[in-house]
Amino acid sequence: MTAISDLILKDRKIAYVVSDEQLKVVAAGGADELFKSANVWPILGRSLLEISPELIGAEESLTDILAGRLPSFELMWVNRNGPKDEPRYFELTTMPHQNYSGQIDGLIHIWQDVTQLGEINQQFAQHRNEMWLLQRELDSKNEALAASNAELQQLANLKSMFVSFAAHELGSPLTSMIGYIDLLLEGAYGPLSDSQTQSLKVVARSIGRLRAITNNLLVATRIETGHLEAVLQVTNLLDLIEDVVAEYQPQVAAKSQQLVVEIPEKELPPVLCDTTLAAQIVGNLVSNASKYTRREGRITVGVGVRPGEEGFLEVSVADTGIGIPPAEYDQLFKRFSRLSTANQVNAAGTGLGLYITQSLVELHGGRIWFESDEQQGSTFFVTFPIAENDN
Repeated sequence: MTAISDLILKDRKIAYVVSDEQLKVVAAGGADELFKSANVWPILGRSLLEISPELIGAEESLTDILAGRLPSFELMWVNRNGPKDEPRYFELTTMPHQNYSGQIDGLIHIWQDVTQLGEINQQFAQHRNEMWLLQRELDSKNEALAASNAELQQLANLKSMFVSFAAHELGSPLTSMIGYIDLLLEGAYGPLSDSQTQSLKVVARSIGRLRAITNNLLVATRIETGHLEAVLQVTNLLDLIEDVVAEYQPQVAAKSQQLVVEIPEKELPPVLCDTTLAAQIVGNLVSNASKYTRREGRITVGVGVRPGEEGFLEVSVADTGIGIPPAEYDQLFKRFSRLSTANQVNAAGTGLGLYITQSLVELHGGRIWFESDEQQGSTFFVTFPIAENDN
């Protein structure tokens, strides 16, 4: 090769070695200083395998190249120390060397310094190994997590079965108890004194609260297990609201509260809902409003078409109660979540009411949200889909 070619090869950190058919070095050039660090200088006349021990074991391939049976042979990521004992990486390619008549008379071995690429490849391999180890660790943790989840699911199923069974078994005796108390209060077994009447009313209220708790537990269990279905029918929502309000008047009257329904000016279209579940939605909101409102407070139930949501009727339940602390907004619709301020108004409950209400609203395809000012009151909103007009 010419001096110019050697300069170009040196600049690109490429060296070449030419060996004859006996694998003796007959020429070298380019960045031949690559071999000086291997203590094999000078290299002319020496055995190829002596200056390139990386080729030991590849003699058969070299013979095939000399015989024309193999076009080339490559070794990637050959590692050698540089002049300062720094690690270096090379790509070694061996090809046939031809004389002027085109006959193969030896081999040419091209060394290219790929240290930078080799370092990147080494880092990549290291990261790949680290990722593999992390993946194994993650897979192991996922397996353990899956096993734990399966165990938790089994426990959750057992819990749901127990709660459902317990609530169901409590229902019958509670119904019998309230029936006999009603008979006593009606005088079926003789007249009662004022103190006896008041005591029985206290017992009746306690049984009523216990029935509400068992009913909530049953509904929550059906929601969790996906066994709660809505039987939708065309319903006059205002009539349903007035029935619910009438049912809860005794509860609010016991706290000297006002419970009113704002009658809309225009006639409202019917909605599509499960009347039992819709009554529970409105009832839960009214009951909550009463619980978290002090004596002589006011609860207002409204109904109408919400602007921008013409396909739904909106029910609102506003109170003048203690409001909701902003820090507890995110917890409000979670199971067994109760306000930290509940003791201010002696509000009893299990913390299931709003969780159940949200689930029932979503079962109807509606949504629920609220607005609140602490110590000023809250307003809860729910929507029900308007029944399509077949005409």
